[in-house]
Amino acid sequence: MNQVVLTLLCALLFGVSLTHSAGHGAGRSPRCLCRGRLLKSVNPGIIHVVELFPPSASCSKTEIILTLTRKGKGKGKGKEERLKVCLHPYKKQGRRLVEGNGIQNKKQKNGGRKGKN
Repeated sequence: MNQVVLTLLCALLFGVSLTHSAGHGAGRSPRCLCRGRLLKSVNPGIIHVVELFPPSASCSKTEIILTLTRKGKGKGKGKEERLKVCLHPYKKQGRRLVEGNGIQNKKQKNGGRKGKN
């Protein structure tokens, strides 16, 4: 009798702990990559990589993470430094990225047309 009660008690505790841990999903503690300050815009010439993360189960926000390339200054001259920053998805530059227009290079400012003759 004691063994049956002990087995049922263990099964009950396991079931309660399982349902309790399942309740701590995305709504309670989001694990977003961008925390703190979001940049409004960035110079397109120094952007190396653009990563766009739509809302998901782990984070309810749209996130844009940019990897910037800067020329090294000081001791390591000639080396490139990589810096990851978060871009605000609802400002002008962020909206363009989310909508799919991307960041235009300096060469593309004229819409792809050749110079006037």
